[in-house]
Amino acid sequence: MTDSLFSATPTRRGFLALAGAFGGLLLVGCAADGNSAAGAAGGGTPVRGGSLKFAWLGAPETIDPQVNSSFAGANFANNIVDRLLFQDRDSGQLSPWLATKWEHNDAITEFTFTLRDDVTFSDGTKFDATSVKNNLDQFYRGDEALGIKPNGKSYLGPYKETVVVSPTVVRVNFTAPNASFLQLTAHSGTGNIPFLAEKTLKSSAQERLNPANVIGTGPFVVTEYAPKERTVVVRREDYAWGPAAFGHRGSALLERIEFITIPEASVRVGALQAGDVPAAFDILPTDEKVLSALGFELTSRTVPGFTLGWQFNLGLAPTDDIAVRRAIVAATDRAGYKKALLSQSEGEAHSVLTDKVPGFVDYSAGALKFDLDKARKLLDDAGWKPGPDGIRERDGVRLKLKGTGNNLVPDARITYEATQAALKSIGIEVEIIFDSSNIPAKELAAQYHLANINRARNDVAVLNTQLNPDRGNGAQIPAGHPDRARIVKTFSDLDTALGAAQAPFAKAVQDLIHEELVLVNPHFQTSQVAAVKGVHNIHLDGSGRLLFLGTWVDG
Repeated sequence: MTDSLFSATPTRRGFLALAGAFGGLLLVGCAADGNSAAGAAGGGTPVRGGSLKFAWLGAPETIDPQVNSSFAGANFANNIVDRLLFQDRDSGQLSPWLATKWEHNDAITEFTFTLRDDVTFSDGTKFDATSVKNNLDQFYRGDEALGIKPNGKSYLGPYKETVVVSPTVVRVNFTAPNASFLQLTAHSGTGNIPFLAEKTLKSSAQERLNPANVIGTGPFVVTEYAPKERTVVVRREDYAWGPAAFGHRGSALLERIEFITIPEASVRVGALQAGDVPAAFDILPTDEKVLSALGFELTSRTVPGFTLGWQFNLGLAPTDDIAVRRAIVAATDRAGYKKALLSQSEGEAHSVLTDKVPGFVDYSAGALKFDLDKARKLLDDAGWKPGPDGIRERDGVRLKLKGTGNNLVPDARITYEATQAALKSIGIEVEIIFDSSNIPAKELAAQYHLANINRARNDVAVLNTQLNPDRGNGAQIPAGHPDRARIVKTFSDLDTALGAAQAPFAKAVQDLIHEELVLVNPHFQTSQVAAVKGVHNIHLDGSGRLLFLGTWVDG
């Protein structure tokens, strides 16, 4: 039997004793099944009015929804903007929101949307087909004069143009098939398409730090923003176009929401216990029983999309050696992490995709199987021999890697450090930089072998946007790679089919990632968890982001 770091110590405490102290851990709380119902404490008769103070670890990096990419940023923005379509978080089914119906041509290169005619931005201006065109154009191309960076290439791919057919009909054209565009119109995580008023689109990046210049169609309006401290939104009284599938009619129930940044876990819990805030994210497992005993309810949801893990850098030695990549994957004990380290709401990684994303394939018994003996043999056969201190060498080069971690996702640190310990045991030295937010992209590509990744999107397209060499190229596949054209085509084929017809393309991509090229090393499926008291119908949507349209508090 393959030896495991967890075989004799199947507990979090036991592992800490074995591998060393992992201070400052951020661990999420959990609900009983890891995917609790739509809202915490959802029973009772809804009450209109009242304010909610909501504490979390992070902070929106800006109040411009076009720029926000962090968890906190996307959660905040999800309540001031709307989507063309709405995605059911359980079935994945798309339904109307700002668009009442949609269709596409046979080539899946043209998408036509019919829009509601009663939607307005919070400044009173009308939302129409021109609004869709102007937002998509700026999202894709940016605006250099305003300091707005383009961020659409990875997400919109072969975008060509948006044509205004009439005030309520708009056609979006692509130069190649782009089946994933439909789901993107319902997505609320990183890379989502927000619709902003013309005043916002004409404002500079600096001007968009002023709440008065950030104008959406959503159920709330941003009124205050203190960077890294607090963000305040207030109810829009005339909001009347929430998605029918969500089950809430009219404006939001809450009058006001204050998002408060409290980085220290103990201080967040203290604020809950003192009654300063009735709701918070990022709860330590050690605090779960305490909070439950005090009457707090825990609700959770697996974040769909790209599992948390490392992307390998194929353009940098020694991770350009597939034997090294395979050895690292084999030395990662995902099942052991679930048993010993993760909270109940977090899941074992079985693929680069989370389990419920359409097209998911399970590789846990094959390419992702834990086997330290196999890992050692792979390195031996590739000529990596143990040095005097146990770290392997080949041709005078030490097998030392540099990687990034994640300070904002609970349990990311402890699992990465567990892998770090396992890799050291087979002769691979890894240095992990957990605060990598300020590392330039060029430096990451040139100096880091392992790059943290977790990306929310309830569609297999997340693999195309993140790993396709012609789009995100997260694995840094070199321009001169001999199979680059075939790799690009394999990813791009995901956009040539919809629904069940996409399944063989989804499997081909995951086979490429795990079995052929070994592009990523998944660690676990993340979750979002809230602890609340006197707060009802906290809703985590299809992208795992908060939507407060139907949330209410005790009177």
